Amino acid sequence: MSYPMHILVNDFAIRSFRETADKDYITARMAYRARLIQPFLWSALHCLEKYIKGILLLNRVEAHRGHSVLPGIERMKRHGKFEIDLSTDTVKFIKNLEEYGAEFRYYEVSYTTMPFDIIRLDRAVWEIRRYCQPLDYDIVDMNGKTVNLLALELERVHRAKAKHEKGTCVMGGVLESIIAKKEHPARGSLIWNNLFFGPSRRKGVKIQSNWESGNSPFFLHPEIIDEVIKYVYIPKNIAEGVRQFAKQKAAEEAKAARDAKKAEKGAAKQSNRKTDQDRL
Repeated sequence: MSYPMHILVNDFAIRSFRETADKDYITARMAYRARLIQPFLWSALHCLEKYIKGILLLNRVEAHRGHSVLPGIERMKRHGKFEIDLSTDTVKFIKNLEEYGAEFRYYEVSYTTMPFDIIRLDRAVWEIRRYCQPLDYDIVDMNGKTVNLLALELERVHRAKAKHEKGTCVMGGVLESIIAKKEHPARGSLIWNNLFFGPSRRKGVKIQSNWESGNSPFFLHPEIIDEVIKYVYIPKNIAEGVRQFAKQKAAEEAKAARDAKKAEKGAAKQSNRKTDQDRL
């Protein structure tokens, strides 16, 4: 059986972006629970990136390159038929993911997390994923008239969000399938302390307030950059940034050494004056 092109493209968007994003989301939760923060950050960013690219493709808006999220949200705002409604906290969380090293798998830049970031990820997925399904489509009503259902579909997903309903109004997705199967090995990781997905009706969870940060080797020793790039690929913008930081660090160390030497000389002069006064 031959399917229309728009059906096949939508199927690609769902299988290649939403379904893999669902799996990245669970992977991120697994990593966070195991206190593997860098894999958590990477999987979290990948997950949100894929949801956004899936939304863009479903709405035939050209996707951006790279692993960022906010440029895709902006593209949908400028070129799509609707705007993705996000809370201030979710936008801030995404900015932190993009700015504090989540995109860089090889520890090229330093990273940091805030307490309860797993809950911020859960909310971000809950807010974004609801748009990653076909919303802009036509049906033929009983009178033979073609009717577009985008407005009704948007009303449906926004109404569910306003009521703080669990899930994202998606039918038959990977997350929905895992939640429905109590024996699924990933189910525990998905619903653990999850206020946005799963069967629990609880309004709050008890979770340890942990945070973590780490300094990149390039932050600690920026002088190694030109030796490292002889053997491994480092993006040009990162390499140049490290070089500039190395120059800045060297200048600061030289100034600190000069200041220390000046202070040492001043202390020596003061000591000599005191000795001369004692002799008098």
